[in-house]
Amino acid sequence: MARSPASGADPLRVRFGDFELDEANARLLQGGKPLTLAPTPFNLLCALARRPGSLLTKDALLDAVWGHQFVSESVLKTAISDLRTVLSDDPRAPRVIETVPRRGYRFIAPTAATALQAAVVPEPFTPTQRPAAPSFVGRAEALGRLDRAWAAAAAGKRSLVWVAGEPGIGKTTLVDRFVSGIAGAACARGHCVEHYGTGEPYLPVLEALADLSRNDPQLPALLRMVAPTWLLQLPWLSPPEERDALRRELSGVGPERMLREMGELLDRYAQDRPLLLVTEDLHWSDRSTLQLIDYLARRRNRARLLWVATFRLAEVVASNHPVNALRHELRVHRLCEEVVLDPFSEREVADYVAQASGALAGDEAFVHGLHERTDGVPLFVAALLGDVLARGEEVGPAAPHEQLEGVGVPENLAAIIDQYLARLDKDDRDLLAAAAVCGMEFQAEAVAEMTGRELASAAERCERLARAQFWLTRSTTDVSAERPYAFRHALFRQVLYERTAPAVRVQLHARAGAVLETQRAAGHAVAAAELAMHFERGREPVTALRYYAQAAEASLQLLSPGECLALVDRALPLLESMRAGDERNGLAITLWTLRGLASVHVHGFGSDAKKAYQRAYALLGEAPDHRLRGLLLDGLGFVLGQRAEYDEALALAERAAALWSLTEDPVLLLTACYVQGDVHMLKGRPRIARQWIERALPALAAADAKADAGFGAQPQVMLLGLLALQCFHLGLTRQAHAHIQDARARAQQLSSPAALVLAIWMEAMLEIRLGRHERVAALAQEMAQLSEEAAFTQARNPVEWYRGWAQARQGQAREGFARIRAAYEANTALGMLSGGSEILGYAAEALLLAGDCAGAGEQLAQALAIVEARGERVYLPQLCLLQAAIARQRGDAAASEEAVYRALAEAREQQAPWHELLALLALCEHHAAAGERQELATLLAQLPEAADTPQARKARALLAAA
Repeated sequence: MARSPASGADPLRVRFGDFELDEANARLLQGGKPLTLAPTPFNLLCALARRPGSLLTKDALLDAVWGHQFVSESVLKTAISDLRTVLSDDPRAPRVIETVPRRGYRFIAPTAATALQAAVVPEPFTPTQRPAAPSFVGRAEALGRLDRAWAAAAAGKRSLVWVAGEPGIGKTTLVDRFVSGIAGAACARGHCVEHYGTGEPYLPVLEALADLSRNDPQLPALLRMVAPTWLLQLPWLSPPEERDALRRELSGVGPERMLREMGELLDRYAQDRPLLLVTEDLHWSDRSTLQLIDYLARRRNRARLLWVATFRLAEVVASNHPVNALRHELRVHRLCEEVVLDPFSEREVADYVAQASGALAGDEAFVHGLHERTDGVPLFVAALLGDVLARGEEVGPAAPHEQLEGVGVPENLAAIIDQYLARLDKDDRDLLAAAAVCGMEFQAEAVAEMTGRELASAAERCERLARAQFWLTRSTTDVSAERPYAFRHALFRQVLYERTAPAVRVQLHARAGAVLETQRAAGHAVAAAELAMHFERGREPVTALRYYAQAAEASLQLLSPGECLALVDRALPLLESMRAGDERNGLAITLWTLRGLASVHVHGFGSDAKKAYQRAYALLGEAPDHRLRGLLLDGLGFVLGQRAEYDEALALAERAAALWSLTEDPVLLLTACYVQGDVHMLKGRPRIARQWIERALPALAAADAKADAGFGAQPQVMLLGLLALQCFHLGLTRQAHAHIQDARARAQQLSSPAALVLAIWMEAMLEIRLGRHERVAALAQEMAQLSEEAAFTQARNPVEWYRGWAQARQGQAREGFARIRAAYEANTALGMLSGGSEILGYAAEALLLAGDCAGAGEQLAQALAIVEARGERVYLPQLCLLQAAIARQRGDAAASEEAVYRALAEAREQQAPWHELLALLALCEHHAAAGERQELATLLAQLPEAADTPQARKARALLAAA
């Protein structure tokens, strides 16, 4: 916190270079814009600038800035380094601060006095007069920075402020004080919670939304309109039928959808009045919440939003918590401000004491001793002062410093709590120990059952401890009867937990798990991750595994695959403690299946996802009726297909078909048919692919109710799209377009953006085969908008290669090639290798249009290598025609003719009349043999559905001219 200017000195106001330093208002500006600078470096800059050109020794600076606190010289060096970073001052060629080796520092920049403006940003908002608070001392600079951030937010500049400090430093007190002084704002608060596995995704944000919805009945309607994925996580705000519809609509969306929806929600909500979000204890945060903070901080549009987040600085630095990396990253880009709270100085301790006792405040020895014993941590200053005052009433008049002598000198801050623990009777200690095992917040009913007490007795003790306003308080996060009590400070719970004997902790965790399990069965909101943690620490690994599996599955439903991976990785080692048998196999299948699905979202289609699915697949023989077998087989089949491991995919499809014959589960049949159809299509076997797909169509209706268990997108859309492609290759172009339209209609009926993206994806493949670049460009744009709205990340690269293909035919061949190639490489990096030969064919076509025969030949060679290595022949006839075109541009007519004949032979081997039509058309266009023209005429007569295509019209014109 900022200290007062040196005794007798006016607040400093100077200009140096393009910087302006205003000590009275705790501001450093550059070019009129405020810079973010922590309190300690700011005070150090003021001390140096007050004596320009003079050497200030290290001791003098330590005394001026840190006062009576004992700190090492390394702290001074760190503060100097922070200053130089903000001032862009190179220590090897300093312009502002010069180092005098082994002695100190000198301020060398020329200075000039200046009168600064009173405000840097427009402040339509003025903090209201805050009520007097006897426990609030100092923090004026920190409070002022929060007020200025709020003023900026009220004016439309979104702001993020970190409030950092150690346990007991007063972070919550500062935030409470700040909140009490703002008017006309919506305020929502959420807390991160320790001891809950890896943390429920978005826990503090969901808590804040729930808090906001209780005070604003209009919020659910706004959630329904712009943030349905968030509405789905707050089930009490919508009826069951609406939740079912939302689940169908949101099938297949990715985690990015939740980020974008929240950004839009907050922007719209804050249009009517500014919004303050407060998230406490971010050092316990889940990954998803941090990702959301990062996303919102980087949004560029204006918003009347201030997000204040508190965390323990030393804890995030020591543990390398993701918060630490995020704060540094955002500070580099000036997207956040950090308020770091220091302990009280002796002067502030004296001010605090004066509010309770003028006599004690006037005793310098007492104030010094109190500061020394507490290290100036406000929480412990208050605790020891309260104890001294209580002892003074008991022992009568005594000199102030003598009253303090009765309080032991702890070796560390936790020892103070130990002293207070020793004064509790055994029943209170046992109750608080049980409460500490429950967490920061707890129910009287839970600790009663855990300790074997009557509920009335436990509730009376909790109430008495809360009235004493030291150990407990009424919960501020939930006003219901479910969690009415909370520890007054996290350090209290931490010390209580650590002071409980390990064997006793094990018993208490097991009892807590049993109590919460009963409450969950009765319909109470108890997170599965919380139960898993209690049973794991209660040494009941089997029960813990069940709940870890539930928690991991819930994380996927919350679109948080990262949390799912963390939960699964926490659970898998527990399998070793289980006996071999059906239950172990079943849990292993569940965990490995969920890990495979989450890995696809987080890491793509690499070996991690494949190995996870295969671990589950290897156990399926031991549990053939497992409820996730459809999800497992479809997921593994999809991964193998995307990795272009076609033979393994076909083997899996055969097993799915065999299981279907035993169980008649329609989801298994759809999996088998989808994988067979997709692989046979890619291998250039359209008739076989069509047979498999048409075999699945009667099972679609029966599988509709189970679709969510087996497919990421609705199976109807997927199968209809594949059927369209097969029909097209068979020359049934009208049927192909009809199937595509059916797929679109089905996706729209299901209100599934991901399914609609899939239908458009396949329609674009048809239009590329017809050569309609304007239609492909329009489809790519539609696909991009939908995939962005649904956060359907798998579609981003296809959008780019479709755009590139169209761009190449619109006169920008080089630009189109670059776009196609970049999308291909991005897809490959994700492990999505399927269809690579066709995409490289698009790239070769683009370079051919640019007149770059050599470059086109290189792309074509890579495509043909993929055909050879993977047997991916679906696009081979078109690649042969490309080879012919390249040879023709080079003037090699013989090579060109040979390549066209290869395309014709491949088309006939595939029994693909459409490809045969293209090959004959190319042959007749450049080699006018009468027999081949007759073959073309015969084929045209056999393809009435293709009569309206550009290629058929061109063929008829060529035959007429001949």
